[in-house]
Amino acid sequence: MCYKIVCSLLLCLVGLACSSISNNLAGYEGYTKYTVQHGDEDSFRYMVDLQTNDADVDFWLLTRNMSVLTVGPQRKPQFESRLSQLRVDYQTQPLMELMAALEGNSTYADEDVDDIDECQPGADCESERPHSRKRRQARGFFSHYPRYHEILNFMSGLAARYPQYCRYESLGRSNEGRHIAGLSISLNTRTRPRRVAYIQAAAHGREWITPQTVLYLAYELLTNLRAFQRVLNDVEVFLVPLVNPDGYEYTHTSDRFWRKNRHHYNGQRCSGVDINRNFGNHWNYQGASQNLCSEVYSGTAPNSEPETSAVVRYLEFNRHRVKLSLDVHSFGKFIFYPYGYARNTVPPTVGTLRSVALRAANQIGKYRGTRYTIGTSASILYEASGSLDDFAYGSLGIPLSYTLELPGDEFHVPSSDIIHVCKETFAGFVEFIRHVSLY
Repeated sequence: MCYKIVCSLLLCLVGLACSSISNNLAGYEGYTKYTVQHGDEDSFRYMVDLQTNDADVDFWLLTRNMSVLTVGPQRKPQFESRLSQLRVDYQTQPLMELMAALEGNSTYADEDVDDIDECQPGADCESERPHSRKRRQARGFFSHYPRYHEILNFMSGLAARYPQYCRYESLGRSNEGRHIAGLSISLNTRTRPRRVAYIQAAAHGREWITPQTVLYLAYELLTNLRAFQRVLNDVEVFLVPLVNPDGYEYTHTSDRFWRKNRHHYNGQRCSGVDINRNFGNHWNYQGASQNLCSEVYSGTAPNSEPETSAVVRYLEFNRHRVKLSLDVHSFGKFIFYPYGYARNTVPPTVGTLRSVALRAANQIGKYRGTRYTIGTSASILYEASGSLDDFAYGSLGIPLSYTLELPGDEFHVPSSDIIHVCKETFAGFVEFIRHVSLY
């Protein structure tokens, strides 16, 4: 009898997991993941053109030597024929097979989203929560992928527990009306430090690991303030874990690999703008598209999106205080500094930018040996304009401006590895923040 009960429970759990998979992977049946090794300029340029102009393929990673992308069953024969013509080597894996294996190693929030009240910035949400829920939230938060509401509740909880050191606020609202929430951390919220370290994540909805690393930074700083007093001396750390909350939620409910925001255009089949192509520095110059269906659609104008303009407003208002801008993405193990819009364009302070990045990469590597590649995205990957790092450095004069691409072989990091990615990345974050005091 006991055996039957246990089996029934296991079957229920498997059924729930399968239901979760089908919700945000519907439509991906028959898709194939390709890892393509392209050793010459012709095959590289073919891949760049595909990413920019072809809405029927989805690039997960594109470097000068290799690409990782997914292709649907209808395009598969044509795509493989072209790869044969280019004489490139490639490996394939059924996408659903890959995701089933990854999902089997992952856990998710067990809360019904409809039963969670969104915590509004400025509200005293923490005092209204049962004590047992606070304990459960702190214990398990970095062992799964939280939803939007859970992230906001975690942020408001930190601000409520450390009101002298932490402030919870909203930079604005997204296309669908969600808060673009921020946390300000300093040694005294009543005074305004002269320097700001700005760190954001999840500009691309599918990069689930990125907000966790930024929230872990907040958690570690606030729970160990005494250890980080020198780091925070006259420095405010301002964190925006979910720049693209609509896209992030959409990847949980409807499309696991959605990249853009959720801007809907009347009468158009396609939707969404790539926030990381929408910033107003060399907007739509290279590596971006005016095809609405493209994954790298840059929008109708520079800073056209509410998510982008919220970040721009904050950075412009604080442009004389912000000394570090760090945009966290996934995946690839890269640290990029400007410029990304053109391959042979070198910033005047490239020596400093590279030196600081090397120091941060060295600190990350001390945890478990993870090694990052450092340079411009244009030289390592491909030319891409409209990114935050180019905008912060080139348009606002923020001296330390970077994009961080976290480790992993795909967007879905197994739950058991979330805490390790958070811990190693934390060491890099702290090293970046240390250098803010030099300006």
